[in-house]
Amino acid sequence: MSETRTILEDSAAKLFAAFEDPAILRRVEAGEYPAEIWKGISELGLEQIFAASDDPWRDAGALLKACGRQVVPAPLAETLIAGALLAEAGLEAPEGAVAIASPLNGLLSVDDDGAVSGSLARVAWGRWAGHVVAPVEGGIVLVPVAAAGVVEDLAIGREPRDTLNFHKTAVVASAPLRDGAVIQYGALMRAAQMAGAIEAVLAMTVQYARERSQFGKPIGSFQAIQHQLAILAGHSAASSRAADAAFDRVADGGDSGFEAAVAKIRVGEAAGVACSIAHQTHGAIGFTDEHRLHYFTRRLWSWRTEFGSEGFWSARLGARMAAYGPEQFWPIVTAAG
Repeated sequence: MSETRTILEDSAAKLFAAFEDPAILRRVEAGEYPAEIWKGISELGLEQIFAASDDPWRDAGALLKACGRQVVPAPLAETLIAGALLAEAGLEAPEGAVAIASPLNGLLSVDDDGAVSGSLARVAWGRWAGHVVAPVEGGIVLVPVAAAGVVEDLAIGREPRDTLNFHKTAVVASAPLRDGAVIQYGALMRAAQMAGAIEAVLAMTVQYARERSQFGKPIGSFQAIQHQLAILAGHSAASSRAADAAFDRVADGGDSGFEAAVAKIRVGEAAGVACSIAHQTHGAIGFTDEHRLHYFTRRLWSWRTEFGSEGFWSARLGARMAAYGPEQFWPIVTAAG
């Protein structure tokens, strides 16, 4: 890891730690705009990684993990990846928060005057973003959210997932972009966030197993609990490596379609196991509003379905590998590392 990335991670961790209080999370989930959180993010310039960094993809991967590790209640992850999409399309990112619309939840149509119409469903943090990067046939457009009709909704993680309705709306910018880029980068975003959240869930569960006593000794001393914690640790390590491999591939300029699919599948599967083991170990306290565990597990349940579930990416990966034919299957797998 570079010295610059270490400084970046340390600075982000210190900032995010100030907002880990469940009371703050509850206020944001109840509808309060995270103004102080976004102010801190902007002061550090974290949302401008793709405009300022010499190694933006690896830096973004580290930040996205941190967002999941500390369940940052603000649209930093979306703004980072929106910046990546705009940079790849040769467009300049606007100031402020930027949302991303998944192609699985809507596609805008472009008329002869270049205006867009249509509905974008389940847009993360849509109501609080200044702009949204939206997919259109053959590319993307950057549209001001203020021009949309917003129907507010929440994900199971209680983060905003809003529907944005546009009718003959003028765009800020538009550009062609390779097919599949939006959903692929969105999947990378969620994979990294989930990997970070699983790391936090593991640490929280190990700590609880050391502190919670039953029959006169910590429950972590029981072999059955140790076995479950070992399984959770294995899934956490595999998730982290899968996400890192995908971001490394993009950073090196290669086709990351294989790694992105593997990351979203592997981390999504791990998320289900992590939530199960963590809540079994914590018992009822993990579901109480005062405890921090459910803030992570609810988001894991939400994120694993966004920008393609494990089933969606498994089908894509299977079709991709089948297209190579039997002679190329093993070389492709081994070349991916």
